[in-house]
Order: sequence, then structure tokens, then C-alpha cells
Amino acid sequence: MTPTATASLRTGAASRRFPAVVWPVIASVVLLGPALRPGSLFNLDMVLPPRLEVPTGMWGLGPDLPRRLPLWIPISAASEVISAEWLGKLLLLFGFVGAWIGMKRLLITTGELWATSAAAIYAFSPFVITRAAVGHFMVTVPYAVLPWVLSTMMRPGRDLKRTFLAAVALGFAGHFGGSLALVLVGVAWLAGDRVRWLEGAGTTVVAQLPWLVPGLTVRGAGLVGSASFRTVADGPAGFARLSAGGGFWNTYFQAGGAGIIEAVIGAGLLALAVYGTPALPSDLRRPLIWIGLIGWIGAAASAVVGLRHVVDVLTDNPVGALWREPHRLLVLHLMWLAPSATLGARRLHSRISGRRSAWLGAIAMLPAVAGFVLAAPSAWGIGGQLEAHPIPADWRELRSAVQHDRSTVLVLPWFQYFNMQLDGGRVHRVLNPMPLYLGGDVLASSSNGLDPGVLERAEPRERKANDVVRRLERGEPIDAELRDLGVGWIVRLNTPMDRLYRSLPENAGIDLAIEGPNLSAYRVQGESRTTAQPRWRWAAIPSLCSQLVWISAGLLTIRATKVSRTRRFR
Repeated sequence: MTPTATASLRTGAASRRFPAVVWPVIASVVLLGPALRPGSLFNLDMVLPPRLEVPTGMWGLGPDLPRRLPLWIPISAASEVISAEWLGKLLLLFGFVGAWIGMKRLLITTGELWATSAAAIYAFSPFVITRAAVGHFMVTVPYAVLPWVLSTMMRPGRDLKRTFLAAVALGFAGHFGGSLALVLVGVAWLAGDRVRWLEGAGTTVVAQLPWLVPGLTVRGAGLVGSASFRTVADGPAGFARLSAGGGFWNTYFQAGGAGIIEAVIGAGLLALAVYGTPALPSDLRRPLIWIGLIGWIGAAASAVVGLRHVVDVLTDNPVGALWREPHRLLVLHLMWLAPSATLGARRLHSRISGRRSAWLGAIAMLPAVAGFVLAAPSAWGIGGQLEAHPIPADWRELRSAVQHDRSTVLVLPWFQYFNMQLDGGRVHRVLNPMPLYLGGDVLASSSNGLDPGVLERAEPRERKANDVVRRLERGEPIDAELRDLGVGWIVRLNTPMDRLYRSLPENAGIDLAIEGPNLSAYRVQGESRTTAQPRWRWAAIPSLCSQLVWISAGLLTIRATKVSRTRRFR
């Protein structure tokens, strides 16, 4: 028996003693650590309070761009019964565990050892760890789904029902996964199965309607250009780090580091992947080559001086804005890299077998060791980025008062992102959490400061609210303007920007109602001239039911089409 076979048998015996899901769950728990304690998570776009209200923008009926459709509709509905904190943490675990099992399942015919190595590289790449830390579920969920649906999407016309469900699964977390489904169908035309390809492509487009239609409905919102989200790749070492999962546009949040070790590992994995590509399953070899090239070139292009302008032109428009952050395309590159690098190590292992036996074990473990070295610095809270915090008492008091009153709320500081510290804990740069925490009609800034003058909500009152805040910063009275806006509450979160709003208590028509270590809330006197949007505690239920009806209708339509075609040619 060859050493390879022996290693595979040993690994297989271990997997029979423990269910396959145990290992990725253990690794995920070690990675997340303090994030899994009771409490909420806040880090950049990660906003996980106990209960998530459903803003009307998620339906395409309000000012918010529907970036989280339809994934967060069932989560918002379920948060009435199960804390959204725990639902979000389960979703974090799914991002890692689902990616692991999906990749292992895709390569299981190559042997238990090699399939497990590929799963480890794919599931715990610094790319997906970074995205998980900053709350980009629209990336981590499709990343976990991709290995499960790849074979189906490369044969989109063979089974329309399976294609529909695969495309729904990819697009369920929002526009990014849905656009991936469209790219995969394009790759299928280039290098996959073209049987009834047009019908498969049409089915894939129809599957994206839950996020596509609301996205087209919300008009007037602007988007920050792609120049603010360019991939970080500084020279040859920087481009090598892309294959190691690096290059996130905000280096502060990048997991796995950005040193020479990551560059060497990235270059080594890339070399192994090129060497192992001929060993990929024959039906997926050419599609995976295309996927790997599209992913790497797309992610790297915004870091290349001669291509930056091309990327900007392609993405600075309503359609291309789906790809305004090219680094996300590494999803496709890693889909090729993980299995190919593992099979490259396998080919190398087989070639030297019997000649340099002392190196056999090291070569067999090379991909897994590389994955471990990249992921290890993120252990226990992803480098301290994720740590659960209990919701402070003054936050809970505010939510109870505002929900009882149902008035419009203006949130300060007037920044979309700012440094926040809860009850003296760690400081986190975070998206303003109040619109998601309070729900209902919340006026908050949608300018992230990366592109001055751009507002990312189609909210006609925001520019007027911006003028009111500027008056406040100059120390001028604003109580009359607040009533004109229909504002009933002003919430000032305690941040380093408090100095900008020192004149707020001096306004005669504003009374301090709640004061705590984390916020101050003021009640605006007098009758408001506009009516706040109502809150429905169970608002997500009708939308959730409509999504289920839509999926069922799609499957029934495909079934009816098959029956009609069968009768026609009988």
C-alpha cells in the first residue's frame, strides 16, 4: 500500500470516529472565541443587536438600498422569538462550516486527506475570515454555498429546477451572490455545458428577482465610487498575498497579516495550484481555470495603475456598482486555488514517492500547514475584532421609549461610520447601529466620508437634516427646523465627536429625557409636521411568506414547462 493510501485510510478512520462536521465546528469556535459569548457584535458593518427591526427599505419601499435581501427578512422575523445575536452567530459558523463541507464534498473522490486539506484552505482563508469579522454576510454566505452549487451552475440547462434552486441559494444573501450566479452562467457558456444554456441563463436571472426588483425600485440613492475600495496590492509581494486571501481595501481589518510570510505562502499556493490544475476533475477543469483567472484578474485590476481607470469606468454606474469593490472577486479565485493547490501537492507527493520518502509526509501536509499558518493569527476573536457586548441599559431604555412614542429619530454623530465604545469596552469602528437597533423612521447620515457629497440612501429629508446638523455644529438654534423635519427624538451617542454638538442642550425646544454612559436622548417639544413611518413588530412575516411563494411559483413554473414539453413531443 502506498503512503498516500495509508494516510488517506488513517484520516478516513478518524472521520468515521467523528462526524465530518465536528472538525470545522471546532476550528470555527477557536477562531471566533469571545464572539460566541452572550452579547451583541459591533465591528465595521457587523451590527448584531438582540432584535432586528425590518426597515421598509429592505422591501424596496423605503430609502435604504436593499443590500441584505432577502437573507435578513427571515432573520428579522425570527428575532421576535430567537435573539438575532445568536442567529447571526450561527450564520457566522455556517460561513466556515458550510464552506468546509462543501469543498470537501466536491473533492472527496481524490481521497480523504486531500479533500480535507482543500476544505481547510478554502474555509479558513484570511479572505473569508476578514469578511466574517466585518459583517459581510453578503460575501460569506455565497462563499459557503459556491462549492455546493458549482457543478449545477456549470450545467445550467441540464436541470432547470436544480439551477433555479442553486441560483436562489447564491443570491439569497443579496446582490453580490446573485451577480456571482450570473458570472458562473457566463463561464458555463465559455467552458462548461451549453445544452439548453439560454434557458438556464434565463432561469438564473429570474432567481435574482428578490434583490434585483427592489434594487431597481429604490431611486435617487448614490454610491461611493470604486476608487475608494481598491484592492491593496503593493508590488509583487502584494499581488502574491491575494492568493493568500489578503488585499482587503481597509488594511486595519485584514485578517492574516500583510507580511512577507503571507506573500511567500500566497506565491507557494499559487504555484501548487498551477501545477495541480491538470489533476482537477475533468468536467470542472476548464470552468475552474476560467473562474480562477476571472477572480484574480478582477481583484488585482484595481491595484494596477494602467487598469484602475478601466475598473472605475466599469463600476461607477448603477449596474457596475455591484462590483465597486473588486476584491470580492477573490471568491472565484479561491474556488479554483484551494482544490488545485491541494491536487498540486498530491501530484508532487506522487512524483517523489519512493525516491525521497523523508519528504513525503511534509509534502502531504503542505497545503493544510499553509492554511493553518494563515489562519492562526486570527484565533480567538479574529485578532480581537469580534467580542460580544451586552446591550447597555441606556440603549434598552431608549428603544423602549422610542418604540412606545413612534416618533422620527435623528441620530448623532452625523457620520455613517464612527468609533464606538460600549460601557468602557474596546473601541470599534462601526456602522451607525441605531437604524437597525431602533427600526422604524430613523434619520442618520449615509455619507461614509470616502466620497464627499455622496449619500447612499434615497432619503429626501437627509440633505435637509444635514443642513440642520451643520447649524447645530455652529451653535445655532435648531428646534424649529427639527419640528419641520418631523423629528421627535434626538439621540446623541457618546463618541469623540461629542464636541461638535455641545450647543444641543441650549435649544429651548429640546428636553433631556435619557442620559447614560453611552448616550443622551432628547425629546423635541411641539407638534411635528410630518408623520413618522409606523413600526410593525411582525413586519417581516408578509415579506417572508412572499419569498416562499415566489420560490414555489418558480419551481412550479419549471415543472409545468417540463410537462408541456413532454406532452408536445410524446
